[in-house]
Amino acid sequence: MYRGKYFSIDNFGGGMAPDSPSTSLAPNQATAMDNMIILPNGMGLRSRPGDSAFNATAMNSGANVQGVGYFLKSAGTKWLVAIAGAKIYKSDELDGTMDDITGAYAGLTAGQDNRWSFVTFNDTLIGFGGPKNDPDAPVKWAGTGDVAALGGTPPDAYGGLTANNRVFAFRTATDPSTIHWTVIGDPEDWSGAGSGSAVIGSLSDNEKITGAVVISTNYMLIFKENSTHQMVISQAPFSVYSLFDTVGCVGKDAIVNIDGIVYFISSNLKMYSTDGSAVQSYPGFDSKWINVKSGEEPYVQGNRIKGKDYDWLVWLIRYTGLDDNAGYAYIWDLKNSCWLQCTSGFAQNTATVDPNGRVYYGGYDGKIYKPMQEGVYADASESGAAITAYYRSGWLNPENIAKVTQVHKVEVVGAYKASGNLTLKYGYDGVEDQQTVTISQTRPLTTGQYYHRGTVCSGRGNTFQYLLYHSSAAVDTQITKLVLAGKVYGQKEQEES
Repeated sequence: MYRGKYFSIDNFGGGMAPDSPSTSLAPNQATAMDNMIILPNGMGLRSRPGDSAFNATAMNSGANVQGVGYFLKSAGTKWLVAIAGAKIYKSDELDGTMDDITGAYAGLTAGQDNRWSFVTFNDTLIGFGGPKNDPDAPVKWAGTGDVAALGGTPPDAYGGLTANNRVFAFRTATDPSTIHWTVIGDPEDWSGAGSGSAVIGSLSDNEKITGAVVISTNYMLIFKENSTHQMVISQAPFSVYSLFDTVGCVGKDAIVNIDGIVYFISSNLKMYSTDGSAVQSYPGFDSKWINVKSGEEPYVQGNRIKGKDYDWLVWLIRYTGLDDNAGYAYIWDLKNSCWLQCTSGFAQNTATVDPNGRVYYGGYDGKIYKPMQEGVYADASESGAAITAYYRSGWLNPENIAKVTQVHKVEVVGAYKASGNLTLKYGYDGVEDQQTVTISQTRPLTTGQYYHRGTVCSGRGNTFQYLLYHSSAAVDTQITKLVLAGKVYGQKEQEES
């Protein structure tokens, strides 16, 4: 029996803390991690599931997908609609076959940055988008035939949304600070009684509207680059008030409303949230956000993904040093209130979410992908590559692990899997990964759900760091806790029998 001191790490809920020195992290924080789900209340880790392709055949010869929309009619029929290059496609009843419905329409500008937003109104799907400084004319589709231009005199707007039986559209080439709205009930009447427009903020600030979101039946938030405004939408004419004078939003897709709390990415690449009154910031990830590729900041894309044991706010970003068709996901873990990241499986250009919370990503290759599919252990968006997941602790010391020093043993507790191994690496006193141990996660001829496997460490030191690493296209990994054993700080000797 080992007669030293034991310390269990059974909470990983601190997430990834890259802005803090690795020597000062709590035992539940990681200095680096990738492709890991933190279980509710921090009680374990598991590698994330992979993605699958929605359509087997690429749209428009593999053109970038610039917009994806979910279209549900009152009769219950539904489609997934996507813009790829200068063409538009639909999938009947989400059957995975994308049919070209462009027809004679020639108003779409190709290019990955020419993002589109879709809204449903009066059983018609309406799209706004194109180049952000000179948007295309809006399109409509009612579920049959080909797309057409939206009728009436709608603005050629970069973004649109619906609220209180009206369609709103914002940011045109000539009026980038103006939001427009229709009459009640008619998406093609932008000039009749009850329609109108409003300039947001001051014309002297020379800033454009970057996005808008409905926060309740009474209020809409409208963002400019460095300010946030509130529009009262309960009764026309709509009043607009300045809400935050120094905090705005970077782009129209960098806004996500989660249960009445609006999360957004500011122009200086920080995450904030608001309920329409106060604003809250989320520090601790600045050293990662600065790696967003210069010039690509307006194309941060946000969405919520929920699963059986996770609830993520995902921000798709294009990363410095990667090509234009690659990117990462920065993630705010809504269950554990911490930061995570995925550096594979999320190189996507645009997204939509259906009424049941299912997420569809538009890729850079003419395909739509379904992320985080349970039972899938590779990423179709990465040509079937295995999912590599890891968790690297900070430098543990006697002050934060109950006076344990000179760690002598490490035991990993994890869930049995059908195959595969977990790799444990560890090091002492500032030298990472001095030793490597392979831990089988397969079940022996015994009962039970969890293994308890570890190693007697080779080496000594007063600070200790570990890395848990798993890579497989056939199976995942799940870790419940680690148990460290060592001397009590100040103890001169220990015995083992």
